[in-house]
Amino acid sequence: MDKLGWLGDTLLSGRKEVPTKDALSGVKTLGIYFSASWCIPCKKFTPLMQAVYEAKKEANEGFEIVFVHRDREKKHFEDYYATMPWLAVPYDKAVKIGKDIQLALKTKVSSIPTLLIVDPKLGILIEKEGRARIHEYQQELAMKGDKRQLTSHDAVKRLQKGIPMSFYMLNQVKGVEIRQVILKYTLESKGSQGALVWTEINNSSDTFKKDCSGKLDLSEIDGISMGKSGIILKSPGGGGVASSQCFSLNAGPKTVAGHVGSLEEAQCVFDTVSHVLGCGKDRLSQDKKLASDGSVKNPVVGFRVIRWTTEMEEMEKKRKQLQKGPPPVDVKKLVDNKDVKALSKGVNIMAYQLDDMQLPKAQKMCLVYKAKKAGRLGTLFWCDRRKKRRPPVDCGKLELEDLVSISLGKQTRILQTSAATMAEAEGCMSLIGPSGQLSIEAEEGENDVDLIIRAIQHIIQLSKDKKMSKVSEGHGKFEKVSYKVESLEDVFKRQLELQNDQEQQGAGKVNVALDWQAPIGFSGGAYAGG
Repeated sequence: MDKLGWLGDTLLSGRKEVPTKDALSGVKTLGIYFSASWCIPCKKFTPLMQAVYEAKKEANEGFEIVFVHRDREKKHFEDYYATMPWLAVPYDKAVKIGKDIQLALKTKVSSIPTLLIVDPKLGILIEKEGRARIHEYQQELAMKGDKRQLTSHDAVKRLQKGIPMSFYMLNQVKGVEIRQVILKYTLESKGSQGALVWTEINNSSDTFKKDCSGKLDLSEIDGISMGKSGIILKSPGGGGVASSQCFSLNAGPKTVAGHVGSLEEAQCVFDTVSHVLGCGKDRLSQDKKLASDGSVKNPVVGFRVIRWTTEMEEMEKKRKQLQKGPPPVDVKKLVDNKDVKALSKGVNIMAYQLDDMQLPKAQKMCLVYKAKKAGRLGTLFWCDRRKKRRPPVDCGKLELEDLVSISLGKQTRILQTSAATMAEAEGCMSLIGPSGQLSIEAEEGENDVDLIIRAIQHIIQLSKDKKMSKVSEGHGKFEKVSYKVESLEDVFKRQLELQNDQEQQGAGKVNVALDWQAPIGFSGGAYAGG
């Protein structure tokens, strides 16, 4: 572990100091955890990471964490570290070692909690946003059936013990009744995400009143609304309750509505639903609508449940694969195309560029594509027509790896030249990169433009990490055509977001009414009416 000398000679393992070399023997993935006992977000994240850590340890995956404290007093550090199962930098060395870690890994820790993922063999930083990695681990473990991941959140633990709730339901004459129940989260359910169970307290001896006890599997939930709405507003006793204490859960035809004793308990219900769904890669997406009773006193914020699909899973896998770096490209396949071969021999063009005085000028040149020793996807050169076989070093060039877009027709740079009046719009195009553009007029007009487009499309397709798409604006003679080149990683990310938006807008699929005008009946132990 010579590469980790910046961690110091010894580390804490429980109450004992052990040599760093021995403590990290066999470790394949190392997390450096900056945290403090006074940090509320840290206290929320630590138990989540602990559940992942324990699972990784049981599976002997060579995963280890070293805690670097940011506490001001030793007693606070000791009490906080006593809740952790991993290693730690000794209290009196943490400030110096914390600085050495940042210098060695060439990074800066500006906020906590921060988890740095390190390769212990090379002593290099793999990932700065390690918290996201822990969340991914948690999802993977939860989806494999590790229930600890579901119950690792403090809110879930609290709801497992149960909290008192005033439960709103319809009676047999469709009047609203308020019953007192205990609301709990339980894993004793057929659903993989557990269930919310409510049990009536002091069940009435009135035989005409049905027991309102029941349960709702979290895998069935379509949405959750925080605030006073619908059946709560219809209740005579609902007016004196703070909106921040109210919530409603929707699952198809069923609705569970109630209020709890405090804002903290309402937050506990929301955090439980959000965390458990997140462990299965489902998530809550805030609805754009805001419903109320007509005043600012009782706002309602709605959240729809976006369910993770197999299609989304496949796109996410491909996106993560692309994050590792661009795939290699076979040069032989790049040039195994008649259009690319033609472009490799050169296409005569009129290049419209800026001179030393930054004034546009037209110049006869040749556009040539070279695949070998010229970037992963090859390079487009524009140079003197007599030098097209071996473009000089100082000639203009554009790496196709950096190509952003292609615009067809006369562009501003072309129109500014004296030769613009002679140029035909069909033979003009602009190749745009991150640092500039090349505006050209092909000597053979539209045919050469089509050849260049087809050649570039072939090359982009073989890249396996980029996509070239056609964009049209307007109609007829006013139509403007361009081509956009973007990374597949961005395409997959946008498609995932688009699917989420479509789910959010799909009222036919998800029925979360934020402005309920009439009480909704209940099933599963409660009265099913109306």
